[in-house]
Amino acid sequence: MTDHSSTMQDLYKIQDFLFQYEGIGKKPEYDENQQVYLQVLRLLAEDKGLHFISKELSDPEIKFEDTLNRWNPILTFLISDALSQLEPDKKHKLFSKQISEMTGYEFREYLGYLKEENVLKR
Repeated sequence: MTDHSSTMQDLYKIQDFLFQYEGIGKKPEYDENQQVYLQVLRLLAEDKGLHFISKELSDPEIKFEDTLNRWNPILTFLISDALSQLEPDKKHKLFSKQISEMTGYEFREYLGYLKEENVLKR
C-alpha cells in the first residue's frame, strides 16, 4: 500500500508526463516505464465517467500520443483534481481559472464544487 506522499509524487510525475504532450503534434520520447501513467489516466477517466477517453487509451488501434494530445486539458484536470483531493488545504486549481478558459468538463466540475460548498443551490 502506498502512502500519501508517494501517491502525490506519482501524480506529479503523471502531470509532468502530460505537460510533455501539451500542444498539437508533440511527441516526446516515450519510456516503457511510463505505461503505468497511461493506465492511471485510463482508470481516472473511467472513474469520472469519461468512457470515450478510457476507451481510446485502451484501443491498440489508436496511438496513445494522439489521445494525450487530443484530451490533454481534461486529463491534466483529472490529475490536478486528484492532487487537490490529497491536499484539501490548498485551493483547487479551478478556482484560479477564468470560466472562459475552462473546458466544458472543468466547468461542470467547477459547478459541482460550488454546489458542495453551498454557494449554488441544487
